[in-house]
Amino acid sequence: MIRSFLICILVLGASHNVCWGLGAAEILDRVQRRYGAGDFEADFVQESHLKAMGMVDTAKGRLYFGQPGMMRWHYKTPEEYFIITDGDTVWIYRPEENQVILGRAVDYFGAKKGADFFTKPGELSREFIVEQAPKEFQEKGRYVLRLVPRTEQPGLAELYLFISKGTFNIVRTVAYNAFGDITTLRFQSYRFNQGLNPSLFVFEIPSGAEVVQLNCD
Repeated sequence: MIRSFLICILVLGASHNVCWGLGAAEILDRVQRRYGAGDFEADFVQESHLKAMGMVDTAKGRLYFGQPGMMRWHYKTPEEYFIITDGDTVWIYRPEENQVILGRAVDYFGAKKGADFFTKPGELSREFIVEQAPKEFQEKGRYVLRLVPRTEQPGLAELYLFISKGTFNIVRTVAYNAFGDITTLRFQSYRFNQGLNPSLFVFEIPSGAEVVQLNCD
């Protein structure tokens, strides 16, 4: 899920464990340098294993990120929809239903303005323990880190972060929640510093669309 990917950057600089010759703090600092310098875009594949329902959901799309805290998740299959934020407001648009869910980014993403951690990672670093992942998770050509919330969170029990040793790109995240669900996000075809148009991160509500206010009470 989206939140799993966002959490990846929250703990940059949070640990000093040794991992394949580099400490976790140094690895995550290099990740921050990679993502924090400007905008980027990438293809993603999201795979959700829902234990209670005994099913697997797969979705594909394209992610766009701009500074400060702006995102555009364009899900293309199996259903087209958009999650767009300018850092303050979030719009969730489903063209087939002509429906827009409108609300505050902080309410939907659950952390400040939704993506401040790409530029201000230290603010939430105390919330997670970062350590080298167990041997069974290690992969050739990857740094693999395990992130565990310091306080219990039903929506996130632990998160594994797979980082390219060559580029320090995040190539995969795997999140586990307290209900036994597993969500994997894979990223590829990265493009950095493309000068993305700010209009990508603002949504104009179509005429006649149903508008539903996001309720996070």
